[in-house]
Amino acid sequence: MASGTFQSLPVPTTALDGRISAIVLDPGGNPADVVDKGTPVTVRIDWNLTGFLVPLISGTWNVQVKVDEIGGPDDFGEPQSPASIPLNGGGDYQRDIVLNSLQAGRTYSLLVQLTYRNPAGAPAPLGGYVNVGTVNVLL
Repeated sequence: MASGTFQSLPVPTTALDGRISAIVLDPGGNPADVVDKGTPVTVRIDWNLTGFLVPLISGTWNVQVKVDEIGGPDDFGEPQSPASIPLNGGGDYQRDIVLNSLQAGRTYSLLVQLTYRNPAGAPAPLGGYVNVGTVNVLL
């Protein structure tokens, strides 16, 4: 599981802090960095908030996996529009994003992007990213 960078609001970490991590899983739920062609892989993203301000934060998370073909033109975000996840009043979140369109014989770099929008829909400096690593799709 890869750990990422999390940016919190400009308050002390005892008030609000966060962590984010992600892993690539094969259809059997095993960590994978090499998969057979036509095999969908799942990027499991876990993030959490800590601190006494957590119950006071509301709004929406937006999460997306950025897929970049190494040395090629096949770059895209999955889902195409970032998935919206309402804040739940707690600190723990998880989202699975399935990648079905990886092409045989190619290697991809995966990056998870997590952003936050306040209740009015405006972006705020809360979120993070994870460089999940590479996935090699066999011929």
